[in-house]
Amino acid sequence: MHTSQDALGAGVELRLLQALVAVAEESSVSAAAVRLRVAQPSLSRQLRLLERRLGLRLFERSGRRLRVTAAAEPVVAAARQALATADEVVRTAHRVADGRTGRLAIGVRTGSSPLLLMDVLTAFRRRHPDVETSITELTDDQLHHGLREGRLDVALVRIAAPPDLPHQLLMKESLCLVVPSHHRLAGADRARIGDLAGERVIFYARSVQPVAHQWLTEQLRAAGLPTVLQEATLPNILATVAAGLAVSVLVSAYEAILRPPGIRFIPLDGLTVDLIMVWGPGPESPVLRAFRREIKHAAGP
Repeated sequence: MHTSQDALGAGVELRLLQALVAVAEESSVSAAAVRLRVAQPSLSRQLRLLERRLGLRLFERSGRRLRVTAAAEPVVAAARQALATADEVVRTAHRVADGRTGRLAIGVRTGSSPLLLMDVLTAFRRRHPDVETSITELTDDQLHHGLREGRLDVALVRIAAPPDLPHQLLMKESLCLVVPSHHRLAGADRARIGDLAGERVIFYARSVQPVAHQWLTEQLRAAGLPTVLQEATLPNILATVAAGLAVSVLVSAYEAILRPPGIRFIPLDGLTVDLIMVWGPGPESPVLRAFRREIKHAAGP
């Protein structure tokens, strides 16, 4: 008595299953040989080999044609399913290799998802609908750890990237002075960092965005201004500014994304920040390569 383990141990290759299905569908060894582009004697040997390995007679004569035996009918059906599964394996492998399927974990700083990411994700989703994409807001340190430990595939950060992680400058983002609509500077077309003299400045907490917090502190110090920053989350930053209790410095993209009422975004002269793409060490997945191409294209030269 033959078992499935016997058949597996005997090595029933896909070519033997292809031979079985072709002969079953053509009812002729010669016609199946033409279809498979093999010599007829070779195909006959494959059928005899398959019968020995399965311990089952597969075909019987019906006039000048071959007919699948009753016992072999479920075998032929299973062979078709196996071949279809094998084809799907190949198609899946091609989709993975092309970056058309898989997973992509993206990290951004808490409260600071760039406008560029929104545009890129729309295009990436359209071209790669089978890629499972997630976006997580994290602090600077959490982003770096996530990349190093493989929990994140890519992250978008501003100002600086860890030297031990591969990274690429995407673009320089303009900055704005963010003031309430009734502020003395609300009607200005441009502003300078020195215009913050006498103002209370509110920004992200140092614990959440230490790099950006340190950068703004240094800019204020260089302008001869106090460096004490009131700390808050982005919604509270905007609410505090709208109430006239403080002003802030944010990337200009926030105006397009949020359009907060009661607030004016005034372009700051001479100040930009780098938007940087950072990814994990080790080999890149095809999905990551596809995403990197997409975002680099969107960012421009």
